[in-house]
Parts: sequence; structure tokens; C-alpha cells
Amino acid sequence: MLAILQEALLGSLSNVLQIALIVIPLMIFIEIMKDLNWLSYLTAVLAPLTRWMKLPREAGLPLVAGLVFGISYGAGIIIQAAREGTLTNSDIYMINLFLVICHSVFEDTILFAAIGAIWLPVLIYRLLLAVVVCAAIARFWPGFPEHLFHKKANATQSVLK
Repeated sequence: MLAILQEALLGSLSNVLQIALIVIPLMIFIEIMKDLNWLSYLTAVLAPLTRWMKLPREAGLPLVAGLVFGISYGAGIIIQAAREGTLTNSDIYMINLFLVICHSVFEDTILFAAIGAIWLPVLIYRLLLAVVVCAAIARFWPGFPEHLFHKKANATQSVLK
């Protein structure tokens, strides 16, 4: 029994150390990217993608933040854009949909590779799935999800009356 617990503890510590050796340098790299203002460049690169998904250019920064830094940091930028009024409810929904399918591509890809996955197909399929789903909804379901927000607003108004 003691040998099993020892093996579990050592294996877990080994995995945590391996993840830390990947994540800490990655976080340092991310801070350097922020300081060098490379996010603006990445936003410009994503402009054709955002147009294809029928999103405004302002959607590029939350997408880049979510792709590069993960959902937590991307959410902070999405909330800031919503407060500033630069994105509509529909834009925010589409950005969130994209990021739910494909977020933190650098960190996750490196972690997948560390556990033995072939990283390139994982990266390509995640990106492709996110783009295809968002583009399909943008093109074939016009007005989605705006009708959801109108129903919610109408339900709230009727409760308030």
C-alpha cells in the first residue's frame, strides 16, 4: 500500500514539475509579447479570419488574447470591450464560441506534446473546428444569437412589470 502511495506521489510531482517547466517560460514569453506590443500585429494578421466570421476588426484583440493567453485573460479583454461598447452581444457570443472550441493554443499544444500527443494535428483540428463552427453560424444562422438576447430582455421586462 505504501509503495502505491509513494509511486502516485512521485508520479504526480514529476508531472507537476514537467508542466511548470513548460508553463513558466511560456508565461515569461507572453509578458515579453505584451511589452513589445505584438498583440496589435497579431490582430492585423487575424483580420481576414474575423471578416470571414462576420466579426468586426475590434474582435481580433479578444481572439488573439484568448488564443495566446487562454480564456481567463481573453475574458478580461472581452469584458473590457463589452463595457466600452466596441462589440455587440452577437460579436461577444461568437468570440466566446470560438474560444471555447480553441483557446490557449500555444500552452495547450506544448502540454499535449509533453504528454506524447502529435501536436500539429491537434493544433490544426482545434483551429479548423473553431473557424468552421463560427463561420457556419455567422453565415447560415443570421441574427444568432441576437434573438436570445431579445428573448432574455423581454422576459426580464415582463417580470419587472
